[in-house]
Amino acid sequence: MHERPQIAVVELVIPCDSPYTLEMSDAHRYFLTLRDQCFESTDSLEARAAAELSSHLQAYVLVRTTPVRQAVRATTAWGPDAQSLDLAPVSVVRGGVQASLLRHARHARHADTPSALPSRECLTSDLLSVRCPLTDGVDYGTVWFDYTGEPICRHSLLAYVLSYRDSAMFIEQCVERLFADVLATCAPTRLAVGARFTRRHGIDINPVRSTHAIAITNIRTVRQ
Repeated sequence: MHERPQIAVVELVIPCDSPYTLEMSDAHRYFLTLRDQCFESTDSLEARAAAELSSHLQAYVLVRTTPVRQAVRATTAWGPDAQSLDLAPVSVVRGGVQASLLRHARHARHADTPSALPSRECLTSDLLSVRCPLTDGVDYGTVWFDYTGEPICRHSLLAYVLSYRDSAMFIEQCVERLFADVLATCAPTRLAVGARFTRRHGIDINPVRSTHAIAITNIRTVRQ
């Protein structure tokens, strides 16, 4: 059993005859209280949020969620060969960033890892998050790795991405660390790492680091 983090896009429908409304900062603080809680199902999460919000707003609030991996894929083109890391059974990794988790596929025992023949692959995860060192708010992002070399263990790469969850760092620093750790530990012949984070105050921050010149297409996702 594992407790892999789940991130979703939430839609709140508040009736116009509600005596109260939900201010953005209050909504942000409320959903942060759910971040480290476990739920048996999506239905139980929606029911809990609907009950609590309805009670506070004194009107029935409809809560609908969509897994972010579905919402992001519906609004961006990662290419037909891109593969998500997010279904691997990896639990929350505590204690800060742990580059020691990274390893090649030939050193792993997981059945879903590819062969150890050198190859190019594009791997993505929608479960990246870090805490802002200034506000302690959470920045959520979709990260992608365009990787050429001896195949990386996907299970270990997702665990490494999840280890950022408790870390306080700026978004630019986060992508730099992702790039540097994978490059140093796994020694690919070519590597590009980028992330698209949830827009903050109307500004997109989407850093990219690469060992070689690449063309960047600024295709916004549901996060922007």
